[in-house]
Amino acid sequence: MQTVVITGVSGYWGQRVAQQLLAMPDLRVLGVDRRPPAELLPGLDFIKADIRNPLLVELLRAEQVDTLLHLAWRQRQWRREEDFESNVLGAMQLFGACVDAGVQQVVWPSSTAVYGAQPENPLYMPESTPLAARSSYAWLHDTLEVERFIASFAAEYPGTRFAVLRFANIIGVEVDSPLTRLLRQPVWPDLLGFDPLLQVIDADDALAALVHAARSPLDGPINLAAPGILSLCQLAGRLGRPTLPILHWLVYWGWPLMSSLPAGRELLAWFPLEPDYLRYPWIADLSRMQGEPGLLPQWSARQAVQRLVEGLRVAGYQAAAAEQPYAADQLERVLAQRGAAAAGRVQVDVL
Repeated sequence: MQTVVITGVSGYWGQRVAQQLLAMPDLRVLGVDRRPPAELLPGLDFIKADIRNPLLVELLRAEQVDTLLHLAWRQRQWRREEDFESNVLGAMQLFGACVDAGVQQVVWPSSTAVYGAQPENPLYMPESTPLAARSSYAWLHDTLEVERFIASFAAEYPGTRFAVLRFANIIGVEVDSPLTRLLRQPVWPDLLGFDPLLQVIDADDALAALVHAARSPLDGPINLAAPGILSLCQLAGRLGRPTLPILHWLVYWGWPLMSSLPAGRELLAWFPLEPDYLRYPWIADLSRMQGEPGLLPQWSARQAVQRLVEGLRVAGYQAAAAEQPYAADQLERVLAQRGAAAAGRVQVDVL
């Protein structure tokens, strides 16, 4: 029986991946997190621990762990020291523990944003493309640091496979990512004269890729995106969002000052993606993904966006229903009781 450890098991992705893996009879699943899950999944062996705990190597060794999915990640726009310590230093310690404990494979989700959005980018960038992202945002800076560490660390310790899944923009109703934050805004910033091409992947396809990676021998970086490419304006049109054109030089001119001030950072929350990513292309080559059938997305880019549109519409109806003045009424319960009484099962007092 294969033993799999999931770090960050109490988070959104950790819970979804664990649920899928627990349904497979040939797997034993351990979950590690600093906080317990809101609802403990049946069959999950949960261990409350920080990934920086030096005793974690003893746990990995004692449990004879085959695969570790590192899903513990803090994705913030601006730098916090504790985030860097957990995201970067924590990952380094964890990966070292995996090597020391003889873990066969480590799976870590990254982003195609690490290639950077540059005017000289080729139309399609394979995994061998240098990582050239220039970012002041904490989440991307930390991702780059971990990617570069893995590249050198894996070369030094080839006995452990490091599968780095470079996802395009993951979209879904419950997904919290830079692009989904942009998609939820009533008005989008639009750098005047630019309409960048974007790749997306449906959240269910991203989940399937993580589950497949936990069970398959993969090594090195792999680009993952849905078939098809959409422009930012096409995306805005499909979601019915207006855009506000802004002179790009004005954004770049004010960016250093705005990002250095607390009030300015609040305003820059309107830019979940940095200006370069709203200006230049960053399209990943999918040749390696296409050679791995278990990683192939079920939904195209257009289908993924349509699923998001429909999901947001349903979520909006549900939220509106919960806010109705009759939401707290007892009418449903009273009707159920009276129906049961009419069938002779209970006696109901009429108030």
